[in-house]
Amino acid sequence: MSEADRRLSEESEQRFLDLYAHLLVYVNDRFEVIEEIETVADLEQHYTDELLPLRNTLYNESTTDLIEDFVEQNPADLSGADLEQVAAWTDFVAGEFVVVRYRANDAIFLDWTEPPKAYAVRPARLPFAELWDESALPVPVSSVALLPFEGEIVYDGWVGVKNIIFGGSLSTDIDDEYEEAKHRFGIIDSLPAPEEDEKTDAEELRFYMKNKRNRERYASEIEQLRQKSDKLERIYHQEMGKARARSLGRELRELGLNEAYVAIYDDRTITSAPSESEVRELLEEIMPTGKADHPYIYHFDP
Repeated sequence: MSEADRRLSEESEQRFLDLYAHLLVYVNDRFEVIEEIETVADLEQHYTDELLPLRNTLYNESTTDLIEDFVEQNPADLSGADLEQVAAWTDFVAGEFVVVRYRANDAIFLDWTEPPKAYAVRPARLPFAELWDESALPVPVSSVALLPFEGEIVYDGWVGVKNIIFGGSLSTDIDDEYEEAKHRFGIIDSLPAPEEDEKTDAEELRFYMKNKRNRERYASEIEQLRQKSDKLERIYHQEMGKARARSLGRELRELGLNEAYVAIYDDRTITSAPSESEVRELLEEIMPTGKADHPYIYHFDP
């Protein structure tokens, strides 16, 4: 089974579809969207596409009120556990997303409004592979409803694919938003979505300094943070040194140099020696007072 085919268990999927069908029948009874549907059996005689107007009515009207009314009236005589599950759907998230990744058991749907959030979504009704190949990602989608179900997030099988081709700077923007979403909230795998974890200044600065794109994108935030304390200033220089070390290692190998410890201050190599202790002694001599620990010490081992 490919990553894109991972679905709920057969039992869980059937339970979800049954409960959702009862809710749609209730919505149809309220708004008379499709005249010939009065029961779940009637609903099952229609193709999925034919039911789209009914499903859209659920999300175009006061969705939360409809779900709460259904639970209160319980027209399908559902069990308490089933009613509790349907009641949880008031925490739904609906709108436009970008499918950015497939993982072993789910797909990552990115909501790239501010602040961006990344949801781990399981398919119910249709496996993702029947909609798009993994090589086509990222894929922008619309008219999506994400619902909590048995401790996970599922989508209800209806999805519209938007006619947008990602490439160049737009793909880069998507990657940046995905990284920010993970930094802010992690990968959200249940609903309601958690509140954003409060990050320390050090955590924020390390995220802003993570790669060149972030350093450019968050240049003003970086400048503000590094000026707040000596600790943050040290983190700034350490992260700049780490970034430079990635390319410096290749350059030193090309020169055929032997193992060494190299002190990098931002993008400049300022001293080196055969051992780390020697480098630190040199830094105490050449760096301004109190800043000997600001350079990043890179262990070059060809």
